[in-house]
Amino acid sequence: MPLPLDELINHPELVNQRAQELDWEELLLEYELALDDIQAWLRGLNEEQVHFKPAEKIFSIAEIVTHNSFSDEMFWGWIALLAQGRGGEIDPQTLISGDGARHTATLLDLEALNEACRTLARHTIDSLPPTINLAATTPHPYFGALNAKGWIYFMALHRGLHRYQCESVIDAPGFPRSASVQSQPREAYQPSDRKTWLKDEAGSKKQTARRSKKPAPAAAQKRTAKKKKTTSATGKETARRTKTAPRSK
Repeated sequence: MPLPLDELINHPELVNQRAQELDWEELLLEYELALDDIQAWLRGLNEEQVHFKPAEKIFSIAEIVTHNSFSDEMFWGWIALLAQGRGGEIDPQTLISGDGARHTATLLDLEALNEACRTLARHTIDSLPPTINLAATTPHPYFGALNAKGWIYFMALHRGLHRYQCESVIDAPGFPRSASVQSQPREAYQPSDRKTWLKDEAGSKKQTARRSKKPAPAAAQKRTAKKKKTTSATGKETARRTKTAPRSK
């Protein structure tokens, strides 16, 4: 499980330290959980809400999420280079706040960008060299020198921080209100095979639904069928008697 955001922010050295304790699949899962969080969170919003700007120089939710995806695309490229010991090819000055922000992106665009990041992440992890270099680092201005593992863990943290930023937009005066805000329950988000944090919950709901539709016991079914047969026969006999009875004069 990831460490609390507050703890990582207060102790930035823990980001790289914690990352080294995880294997590559665990790091990929941490990142994908962060993607799942933002995808589920966005399902409670509408187009007007994701394009609301609290002020001219404050990002909308659309801008925050597109910036996040743009940054992740760059970071996954860095990770591929660092894993090969090619950290010297990375220019840390490209770590500029706000790059890639697009206010015009729609909700469908945001979902597609998140899924593109998921595809890129899996491809990068699957393409790691047999011998991975963990000595090469690229500095972050706050979290310090991060190696390939450290940057993956940072990306999961980065998405969490930006989700908090999105929530501050919702709390801003003038944010358009509607019943849709955060009305989508988390368990309604359809998980994929990798989204293990939701799988048990979703499976539990399906199991409950199956139990509620459980067929009646065989004995009860036979009694019901016999009752229907008897009722049908009685109905036919009544109809026959009515048809053959003499007419009153």
